[in-house]
Amino acid sequence: MKVCFLANTGWYLQNFRANTLRAFVEAGHDVVVLCPKGSGEENLSVAGVRCETFRLDNAGTNPFVELGSLIELAGVIRRIRPDCLYSFNPKTNLYGLLASRLLGVRCIPNVSGVGSAALLRGLTGWIYSALVKVAYRRAEFLFFQNEEDREVFGELGLADSTNSLRLPGSGVDLERFSPDAENAEGHGEPVRFLMASRLIYPKGVVEYLRAAKSVVARYTNVECLLAGVPDGSDRAVPLDVIRSYCSEDSQVRFLGHVEEMSDVLTGVTAVVLPSSYPEGVPRSLLEGLAAGKLIVTTDRPGCRDALDEGVNGFFVQEQSVDSLVSAMEKVLALDEHELRAMSRFSRQKAETGFDESAVIEAYLMRATPC
Repeated sequence: MKVCFLANTGWYLQNFRANTLRAFVEAGHDVVVLCPKGSGEENLSVAGVRCETFRLDNAGTNPFVELGSLIELAGVIRRIRPDCLYSFNPKTNLYGLLASRLLGVRCIPNVSGVGSAALLRGLTGWIYSALVKVAYRRAEFLFFQNEEDREVFGELGLADSTNSLRLPGSGVDLERFSPDAENAEGHGEPVRFLMASRLIYPKGVVEYLRAAKSVVARYTNVECLLAGVPDGSDRAVPLDVIRSYCSEDSQVRFLGHVEEMSDVLTGVTAVVLPSSYPEGVPRSLLEGLAAGKLIVTTDRPGCRDALDEGVNGFFVQEQSVDSLVSAMEKVLALDEHELRAMSRFSRQKAETGFDESAVIEAYLMRATPC
């Protein structure tokens, strides 16, 4: 059968769904991926997968431009004529559902957090909410990455136990991400913190940089790394702001875009994500778990799924530099025995709760109509 995967960037499909695409090809399906033009589709490298593109501004809100994107997407889906469409990310979920409803195509979205559009107010916010209710009500099945989002959709009458399933986030490749020798032997110096995310304010980028500056001013055995790419939205943290905190020869460094995150995680002690953003289950935290890293994050839906307080890391308050500094200092105060124990717990948590193979199996099972 012909299966289409729709996402808001080609980069997302290559970095987060490549193993799923391979599994569908190996199962004998005709696989097509669909993403916006200029979103990293040139880097898609899964053998046997065809790529189609359309125009979409992921941060756009102009109703006429958005309608044009929806119409173009519907035209591409009509030409592809998939038997099943899997969609990801809030905006492409919504547009994929609307287009599929018009065309009579089976569509199964993955709700990975409600996204920034859910924070819209006024007429635009009302229109978005109305479209969500119309679109998701006709979804054949819904995948959720955390239970809180599933409950919200349940309260709206859009999801229940018969038409939805909570997945372990997007899952994580336990072979690609695994503890390094430094984890096994005990963390040496320096202690390294890593934040890897979209460079937008709601992810806590500035709070992390400010906390990093505070910590390195008091400790010599610490490094703070930031990885990510510029964001084109009005929520983006300007690069000159980031660079004002970082330099190549300092204890606070900006890595920019990272092609292979598993290499960067080698030697890292803790993965940090002080997010106040509507998350699914953040991929950076899952990769950190699989690599046996400590977790420092907020007690938000999705984020909290990766952390047992005091067992494999520490919670921080949203938008609080002081709380983040305190958590980072707790990591610095741990002895080798405590670090090894927390590292082992993170890896075990990934193995028992977030194996990507369970996600892939769920997708393969849903490809055939019930």
